[in-house]
Amino acid sequence: MTAISNRRDLTSAEGFDMIFEMVKVATEKTLGMHRAGLTLVLGDIPNSVGAYHEMGSNAIVMNRNLLRIVEKLSRSKAKRNSYVFMILLHEYLHSLGYTSDRKVRELGKQITDEYLGRRHMAGEMAVRPLDQFFPDLAKLSSFRDRGEYQMIRRFDSSSTPYIG
Repeated sequence: MTAISNRRDLTSAEGFDMIFEMVKVATEKTLGMHRAGLTLVLGDIPNSVGAYHEMGSNAIVMNRNLLRIVEKLSRSKAKRNSYVFMILLHEYLHSLGYTSDRKVRELGKQITDEYLGRRHMAGEMAVRPLDQFFPDLAKLSSFRDRGEYQMIRRFDSSSTPYIG
């Protein structure tokens, strides 16, 4: 697959599962590393945190409020999906054992450049502040902690085909 077809696939991807499959393929292609059996949880966490992966766990927790804001501010599906790709890639790299955020950002940029092409929005999001892509982010991102979490049912399905 070429970067052009990968970009087209990312733009047309429907849902977290499809985007995460692309993250895994891109990472394995670039780093030769793979991990199976992760779950995705959307949670009410402080807006200074886009997502997190607790080392040793099998969960990625993504900030539901920031995701809603990005969806509201994005004028294109390509921009929304680029954000999701970047967040999932960052946390997937943490799940592979990379602990340094600086190193994860560098690897995220490298993987994205190789998979989606240089200067793709997702790669730039990996290394630049999000408000450069979403200038109104600060206006809308007042933190509202409801303490609610939602597990995404269909995620990393290629690793768990026996779960329906």
